[in-house]
Amino acid sequence: MSDYGGGPLDHYLRHGFREGRDPSPNFSTLYYKDRYLKTAGMGRSPLEAHVEAGAAVRTGRPTKPVTPEAYHAVQADVVRPYFDARHYGSLTDIVDPETALLDYLAVGWRRGRDPRPDFDGTAYLHAHPHVRLLGVSPFYHYVSTTPAPTFERAHGDSTPLSEIIAAIRPDFDAAHYRTSYADVAATGMDPVTHYASHGWKEGRDPTELFWTAYYVRTNPDLALSGTNPFFHYLRFGRAEGRKPNPLGNRKWPTTRAPDAAEWDGVTAAAPLDAARVVVVVPVYKGYDETLRALHAVLTEAQSAPFALLVLNDCSPDPRLTDDLRALAGRGLFTYHENAANLGFVGTINRALEMTGARDVILLNSDTIVFGDWIDRLLAHAARDPRIGTITPFSNNATICSYPDSARNNTVALECSPRALDAAAAAANPGRWVEVPTGVGFCFYMRGSLLAELGPLDADAFGKGYGEENDYCMRVLKAGRRNILAADVFVYHSGKISFSEVYDSEYMQSQTALLAKHPDYSLRIERFIAADPAADVRLSLDLYRLARAAGPRAAVFVVHAKGGGASVHADHLAGRLAEEGVCVVALTVTDGAGIEIGLYGQDGPYTPSLRVLSVLDDYRIIARFLAWLDPLFVHVHSFYGLDGTAAAALMDLIEAAPGQTVVTLHDYSSVCLRNHLVTREGLYCGLPDGRPCADCDCAEARPGQDRTARYGAFYRSADRLIAPSQDVANRIEAVFGPLAITVAPHEEDLPAPAPRRTPRQGAPRRIGVLGAIGSHKGSSVVQALARDAGRRDLALAFTVVGFSDIPEKMEAVGVTETGRYAGSDEALALLAEHDIDLILIPSIWPETYCYTLSIALVSGLPVAVFDLGAPADRLRAASTGFRIDPGLANDPARLNDLLLALDLADPLPDEDHPPINFASYPSLLRDYYFVAIDDKAPAPPDAAA
Repeated sequence: MSDYGGGPLDHYLRHGFREGRDPSPNFSTLYYKDRYLKTAGMGRSPLEAHVEAGAAVRTGRPTKPVTPEAYHAVQADVVRPYFDARHYGSLTDIVDPETALLDYLAVGWRRGRDPRPDFDGTAYLHAHPHVRLLGVSPFYHYVSTTPAPTFERAHGDSTPLSEIIAAIRPDFDAAHYRTSYADVAATGMDPVTHYASHGWKEGRDPTELFWTAYYVRTNPDLALSGTNPFFHYLRFGRAEGRKPNPLGNRKWPTTRAPDAAEWDGVTAAAPLDAARVVVVVPVYKGYDETLRALHAVLTEAQSAPFALLVLNDCSPDPRLTDDLRALAGRGLFTYHENAANLGFVGTINRALEMTGARDVILLNSDTIVFGDWIDRLLAHAARDPRIGTITPFSNNATICSYPDSARNNTVALECSPRALDAAAAAANPGRWVEVPTGVGFCFYMRGSLLAELGPLDADAFGKGYGEENDYCMRVLKAGRRNILAADVFVYHSGKISFSEVYDSEYMQSQTALLAKHPDYSLRIERFIAADPAADVRLSLDLYRLARAAGPRAAVFVVHAKGGGASVHADHLAGRLAEEGVCVVALTVTDGAGIEIGLYGQDGPYTPSLRVLSVLDDYRIIARFLAWLDPLFVHVHSFYGLDGTAAAALMDLIEAAPGQTVVTLHDYSSVCLRNHLVTREGLYCGLPDGRPCADCDCAEARPGQDRTARYGAFYRSADRLIAPSQDVANRIEAVFGPLAITVAPHEEDLPAPAPRRTPRQGAPRRIGVLGAIGSHKGSSVVQALARDAGRRDLALAFTVVGFSDIPEKMEAVGVTETGRYAGSDEALALLAEHDIDLILIPSIWPETYCYTLSIALVSGLPVAVFDLGAPADRLRAASTGFRIDPGLANDPARLNDLLLALDLADPLPDEDHPPINFASYPSLLRDYYFVAIDDKAPAPPDAAA
């Protein structure tokens, strides 16, 4: 929503309610719609319906569910007609259909169970991440927000084909479809009928702006119903705000002919006999495109002398002919008019007769060139005398297309075509890729090879389409090369000058091409499958990404495993955006991989960007960091990288521009288990303050010293941050003295609530807050609940969040509320479940602990093990209970202690010291100590 022009309310009223989003914590869009309005889909905003209802009606309508069970009952009424109880029962052994339905809505979806064999809840949540924040099942969200769910027709949409054809015809671009898919044009079949019956299943696009494969990929619910994607978009998707392509609806601007003033001062091209290379432009029609193309050739300065030869093949546009004659009369280029129409190939061959043995560049009259494009093409030719043809990148050049290969890229990118050419020159200087064929829109031909192979085959290829492919095949069979020049980009409108012959001539030309070169199709198929141009497109993608980040950029190195480090990085990225700094993420995958992208937002369209290997793609990552030139690189974690890859990434960061900042979020520098918890679920204790040489997680690679490399990296960092003194002490115990600055995390939290009076009566309700894995004490909670059950203790345990062992928790009577969206919801859940004491049972020395912050502002008493940052923070706040960590393995004694704790606060509220959280008015100045206006404050004493 960050790029949306209106405010949050405007977005909600236009789009957000259709996605089931909530306008405030006190109004549940889906609950209100399904509880009171009882409508299918999202025809109107439930919030507006609520406002329009009378005051008496509003008073009697709670706008959010009072209890989870009440909401589940509402959801069940919506989902019941589509729920497959037999399928779900096969996953759970639940026989009763109603029990199965309620089980799915309450806990089953959280455990990855699907309500039908044809609905993938995980894929749905991946495609609609905001649904996770709503805390409802993906299936309920889909059924509730879809106007006409089609699960009863799971094997295909039963809408009649004639109805689909009639619905899509007004928005269908038949000319685009015929031009893009020559095989369809050759059949003479109605393009709309072809798309409706076959084309969408083959991934064909009905318009330049609607990308079928993209729409299907980003809307996995379509696969469930077998609905034609374009039909779905027009009927539902457009109103729901679904995107037809990843770029938007802005096409490249229409080409405009230069005005008279723009021709003033244009430098004339060289005469033919003085030219190093001849640019040949055949002309038939396309007034604006042709004149702009010629103007671009003449205005872009080159070092090499070049001639411009314009051949008019009996243009039907008298205005174009008149202007060409006038410009030629000014001596700007060499001009020739055919006495009779020769067609495209015949016109080119006429030009080749006039140029002799000189190198030529065939240039379509619907192209625009930029910068020193000729010099760059000639530089490639000079590198290898075996190069026979050269084709640059273009938006419309089949296998030489960018950003999508083999697509006519008519949708505009974030930068202009001129900027794309400059980016190609900067990202891929001197780089080329060998291709089986060039593309005729801009086609360099070595003169000496032309003299050897002869001209284009006019007899076989008539008026065009296939002649350059035939010539390139002859080049290959002569032992020479065809290459793609990856450092040149030429804009190509496409099929302007000779477009009227396309449909009638294309298939005939392809037949002739295959008759001469039966291996042509196989060569093309192999090239497309191998895609050797992927790396140069990747390089250009990364360069554009670096430019999109702007001159004030930062890099975060993060893992993708969630937790406190991710929460901290999210917060910092948001704050930095407010200070005009764009954050680029290097996200660690497992092994040696990283993903690059703008942090938390959509960046430019980069279809060739893939997971990069720190080892195999070392140089391209280094180039990207140099292009980005960040203010700083902030390392949050290398967790997930193996030792060799982590060391390589350290090398890259140390060599990168800008400062290096490291936050000690965990102990991944000490142990491959970054939380120091063994496979048996026990905290290893870091014996003697050193990593364990004989631990089963120690790296065995000879000559690799994990501690030494991390220590060197920490000492080379410009700023080394610990969120607590405890982690600073533990890290220095391993690595020796380091210049560590203790800087607690900044948080957005509500004001602390008053201390709560202990609730009277049994049982004592213990709340365990957060995402509870083994290192967070899930086995501790399970053992406590089991012991309490065996001894019939007056204790009840609720995980306000979720655990990694939900079935085991359920078996011993532990309630799990599920994932909460933020601190406000967590606090509400604590109140809703009447929690008496918050237990944070982490068995490792946490480095900060966000859940403790929520606990501190809740007004409830808090208990932690006397270990790590949580214990230090309670000690500093003079509050809470710090428990002997040894009791983590003694559930009976720990339960006895929990029952014995006096929860009554002996001090009045006003006598408690205030709970203070860290605040940094300017992150750049006060947290990162990066220069603002060329003045950087002196960092505080590192030992503070």
